[in-house]
Amino acid sequence: MSPRPTRPPPSQTPEVNYVVLQRDQQIRVNELLLQREELFLRIHAAETEAARLLGEPFPFVRPRLPSDFRAKKKSSASAGKKPSAAPSPPDALRRLDESERAYRVTYRQFSQTVTETHHDHAALATLLASQAAHLQVLRLETLNADGTVRAVLISTP
Repeated sequence: MSPRPTRPPPSQTPEVNYVVLQRDQQIRVNELLLQREELFLRIHAAETEAARLLGEPFPFVRPRLPSDFRAKKKSSASAGKKPSAAPSPPDALRRLDESERAYRVTYRQFSQTVTETHHDHAALATLLASQAAHLQVLRLETLNADGTVRAVLISTP
């Protein structure tokens, strides 16, 4: 009976992520992999020619490739160290209290100021997240049952 093959230790096993691709995507990925292999062959040819000219192998140092770099993840601990003067608009939005019945939002969109009353928290969260150069929330208030302002959540000049 032949010996059973052993697996390499986990530290030597490459991490493989399988992705399901459409046929055209798979063809394009294969083309790019072939192009990559051709470029590595050109590098090998250049190194071989340099060694031939010198009569001995040149001590080439492998350069860092863009694929060697990984994006750094931000830790939650470092995020807590940064002081914040005021909460960002999405953070200012909260659910209505029992005594509150609605939100009143005033925003500027394409140089036109609009005031609306909303009961839906999710709709306001979407509006706040959609702010850009053409859309800016100027004021966000909560209203009592009689329509008077209970709290001001956002107020910009």
